[in-house]
Amino acid sequence: MKIVILIKKKAGMSREDFIRHYETSHAVIGKRMLGHLWTRYVRNYPQSLMEYQPEANSIDDSYDAVTEIWLKDEAALAEMGRIINEPENNALILADEEKFQDRLKTRLLIVDEIDNGTTL
Repeated sequence: MKIVILIKKKAGMSREDFIRHYETSHAVIGKRMLGHLWTRYVRNYPQSLMEYQPEANSIDDSYDAVTEIWLKDEAALAEMGRIINEPENNALILADEEKFQDRLKTRLLIVDEIDNGTTL
């Protein structure tokens, strides 16, 4: 199982401050709380927007981080949801997200990953 999270930084926040906060606070919280459920956890920070259809894209549509989380199985996904929704954990996560994310623009996708031409 894989989750992809698209994150937009808070308005007015520098790219450097966004990355610093994500790496030194949010990622640390996530690893401590949920790391035992993951097989891999990667944060990607786009350098620029590749405009293959310039009229369809604008910088406002881009994301400042693309996070990938691989989970052991569906049971791990369910456990992740349970842990995140515990009131104390949820309050901690939300308070930290408010410091660096535009939460209304965050997108969380559960995806089917196809690698090296394999099919489902």
